Amino acid sequence: MEVIEVILLLIGILLLSNVINHYIPAIPASLIQVILGCGLALFTNFQIPLSTDWFLLLFIAPLLFNDGRRFPKKELWELKMPIFGNAIVLVFLTTIVGGFLIYKLIPSMPLSVSFALAAILSPTDPVAVQSIASKANLPSNILHLVNGESLINDASGLIAFKYAVAATVTGYFSVFKAASDFVYTSIMGAVIGIVTMLIITSVRKFLYRKGIKNVIFNVVLQIIAPFAIYMLSEEVFHASGVIAVVTAGIVLHMKNSTKQALSPELILINEKTWDIIIYILNGIVFLILGIELPFATEAVIKSLKFNTLQSIMYAVITWLVLLIIRIVWITGYQFFSNLFSGKRPFNIDIRVATIVGFSGVRGAITMAGVLSVPLLTSTGKAFPDRDLITFIASGVIVCSLIAAVIVLPLISNNKDVVKYEKQDFWNVDRAKIHLLRAAINNIDKSKNEVNKNIIYSLIWQYQIVIRKLSLKLYNDEQTQNFLQEEVRIREKAIALERQVAKNMLNNHHISKVIFDEIDQRINHRESEVLSEFDRFSYTLEWKSAYQTLKVWLFKKNENDKTVKDLNNALVLVFNYTIQELRKSSFSDNKDLVRQIILEYENLAYLAKNNNNKFNYDEQYRKLQIRAFGSQRKAIQSLFEDGKIDWTTASDLRQEINYLENVELYSSEE
Repeated sequence: MEVIEVILLLIGILLLSNVINHYIPAIPASLIQVILGCGLALFTNFQIPLSTDWFLLLFIAPLLFNDGRRFPKKELWELKMPIFGNAIVLVFLTTIVGGFLIYKLIPSMPLSVSFALAAILSPTDPVAVQSIASKANLPSNILHLVNGESLINDASGLIAFKYAVAATVTGYFSVFKAASDFVYTSIMGAVIGIVTMLIITSVRKFLYRKGIKNVIFNVVLQIIAPFAIYMLSEEVFHASGVIAVVTAGIVLHMKNSTKQALSPELILINEKTWDIIIYILNGIVFLILGIELPFATEAVIKSLKFNTLQSIMYAVITWLVLLIIRIVWITGYQFFSNLFSGKRPFNIDIRVATIVGFSGVRGAITMAGVLSVPLLTSTGKAFPDRDLITFIASGVIVCSLIAAVIVLPLISNNKDVVKYEKQDFWNVDRAKIHLLRAAINNIDKSKNEVNKNIIYSLIWQYQIVIRKLSLKLYNDEQTQNFLQEEVRIREKAIALERQVAKNMLNNHHISKVIFDEIDQRINHRESEVLSEFDRFSYTLEWKSAYQTLKVWLFKKNENDKTVKDLNNALVLVFNYTIQELRKSSFSDNKDLVRQIILEYENLAYLAKNNNNKFNYDEQYRKLQIRAFGSQRKAIQSLFEDGKIDWTTASDLRQEINYLENVELYSSEE
């Protein structure tokens, strides 16, 4: 299959996993992606030929660069000792102790391969942990610890893995050479990362001062940086590309710490672009994990060395070994930390050690590393037990994910979060309804004879959104009855429009061409309006799209006289409908009828003043901006009154900022 087709297929499955995760939030997206990848391989025999070089470059370089680019300086500094211990000491402890234990578990596996497997299983994946954290109420300090260690243990784990693999491939290992190479590759990699990123940021700032402020140029420059730095370090200087991209990311983060020096648009687009890239790369790695799992299992079984049950047992025991090493390490760290700080040495929190242990979920870096294992050694023989270590690594990732999903919510007892939730804050939908009503009240105060129809149009749009949110929030019998009454009134009004148009055609007041256009617009508005009240009316959605196409085709062939005749006819249709709506027999719900009358008055106004559409759009946009301002004030009031929390307030502000940016952007087109 061609590369483009493979990429499109993987991204399509990735999107499907996101949809499934929306409906089954208890299962992490990464685990869903593994299952989907496994299903794809089982049912279609789909396989991706992997190359070590491009796999490391494509996945590890940007993932680690992004880790360095986003590290939280303050939190990492406060937790620098436990982070350093987990990221450096624990990795090498896991590699040595875990490697020996795996070797004892599987005697047929060479010791160097056991070390390689233990090393690549050392790095933790914060993305997988954070998807569980919100449900498990993990304490913030543990989250910062996991995030911080993952930033560094990715690099240390991959370096240990690299030397273990090299020893297996060449059949030679020297402690002195490994140590000297480690020092060279680490220091040189860090230097290359720092120097190269300083050069890139200096060039970017120089061009920025010279007037080259194109956002797309700056974003693309940053995206290609990790790939260029990784290749420069690995291919030219034979240093650690892993450390190079991590340090480059950290340098970029330090240089960009003063946000005022950068364009807000650049910051926003850059962050969202990286979100998309990391989402795709992480997801594809887990999909490939799932795709490789059946083939690795098949290869292990065909080798006749291990049966399926035995291989699964090896994976589970390996995960347990790593978990125990991690928990023992955290417990020991607490003991010595208490001892050196003058506290009681045995005042150890086993629950915290257990939480940190289960938070060590393995993920993208582990899979990227194990899939980069070469097929052959330097002698041309097959790499020993390559399929088995792929299977065990995949099994450990799956076990760590499942265990975290099940165990962390049970053992985590974050009292601060529980207390926070008991304050009974409004949810987002209820807060949005309040904001929209505040906006309606604000713009209604500026109503005059010139802009009243524009205000009615904007209020109508807001009321449609309020109705949708109300139906979602208060899906009770009273709300349903109200909506059914509104649908009934609108259907009667639309039927009146059709009748008036037919009478005008029969009395030769309009031509057949004008009648057909009016009928198409009535159909279009009917499908558009009524679909607002039927969340599952896919027929109406298709009908609306069809009618929109017909209206557009008419506009391509219209002339000035036809447009004038059409608008005059529409004014008559709308005015007659308004007269009928005002009759007392139409409905007992006067407020609802009055609202619909305002909408028809606005439609009549638009038809009558069609030639002055630019002025209408300009005033509409100004009122929108004013409404956004009133919504921001309402958010602050809700927050100060304790009705919404800080997270909800931030999300609402961000949404309004996006809406305002869209409005301003559309005005420039």
